[in-house]
Amino acid sequence: MRLTITTDGGFTGRGIGSVTIDDPESREELREALANARPETWQPEYAAGGADLVRYTLTLDGVSVTWVETAVIPDDLRRLFTAAWRR
Repeated sequence: MRLTITTDGGFTGRGIGSVTIDDPESREELREALANARPETWQPEYAAGGADLVRYTLTLDGVSVTWVETAVIPDDLRRLFTAAWRR
């Protein structure tokens, strides 16, 4: 299982970095977030208005979801993102 997070946009247009985790189940916090994640319920994109926003794309087992930093996203997606981004 592979989890990736990429970013683009923001003030510079280059994003703020990326994360790739080839074995997310190796970390307890990620294991719990994965167990509670329901990617089949996620929309492909969550939008919000604003300028110079960072756009995130999280991909998990072939399912990709994109959102900007001020968008309202599902709690399970937020927990998974937070656990992976802390890496």
